[in-house]
Amino acid sequence: MPTLPTRWETAGTGAIVLLSIVSSLLGLFREGHYAEPAEALLRIYAQDGVLLVVGVPVLVVGLLWARRRSVRGRLVWLGALAYMAYMWTHYAFVIAYNDFFLGYVALFGLSVFTLLSGVLTTDAARFYEAAHDEVSTAIYGGFLGIAAVALGFMWLFEIVPALIAGETPPAIAQLGPEAAHTYVIDLGLLVPSLAIASVWVRQERPWGYVLTGVLLVFAGLIAPTLTAITVIDLFEGVEIALPVLVGTIIPPLIGLIFAGTYLRGLQSEHR
Repeated sequence: MPTLPTRWETAGTGAIVLLSIVSSLLGLFREGHYAEPAEALLRIYAQDGVLLVVGVPVLVVGLLWARRRSVRGRLVWLGALAYMAYMWTHYAFVIAYNDFFLGYVALFGLSVFTLLSGVLTTDAARFYEAAHDEVSTAIYGGFLGIAAVALGFMWLFEIVPALIAGETPPAIAQLGPEAAHTYVIDLGLLVPSLAIASVWVRQERPWGYVLTGVLLVFAGLIAPTLTAITVIDLFEGVEIALPVLVGTIIPPLIGLIFAGTYLRGLQSEHR
């Protein structure tokens, strides 16, 4: 049977849910809450909206499901925590200082440490039993490998030519420090995670199955966020290079589909 979330993990997740709701509602409905210039507000509102209507409900459902000792539920819970850690890292480090700053700090810390605790207390062998005869390691490992290469190339396509020319990468020039933060998180953490999961799941390692499921759920949650932000940028006339446009939208959407097939493919916990 899958490990039951601990009391600390359950409490941490509950705190993330409550603080996320407060943060999103303040951002969406409190006048003057954000100190960013007007042209940047729509992007932040989009993130608040997706966090509120997608991120929070999926995290709640994942936790409830995980507390029933469901292997699928634990992956949804951990994937939603990974999404929260990714998003609140942005708020904590990029959003201009405002009255809810300590809330962002709390959300960042809670998301990271609850995710780490949840991963460390996961029984990887149970996921191996549930997945190794049911899902194609070639298909999922191949997708994660392609996603790692594509994401790395997408950002290096912007950064390397700018370094050679002695210029600022176009995303930073257009959007400011937010783009630099994204470069660091994606190239420093997300690309290596995708690559490691690709290798491990193809080798049929137990932790490869866990990491693959978590990253696919994460991709499914990040897809509507990235799509909403990209649509807003295009509406506001922001020039987006074609590789960046395609790389931003297509892989997460495919990840959303793969997340569903991966979760459905897991062997029933009642078998």
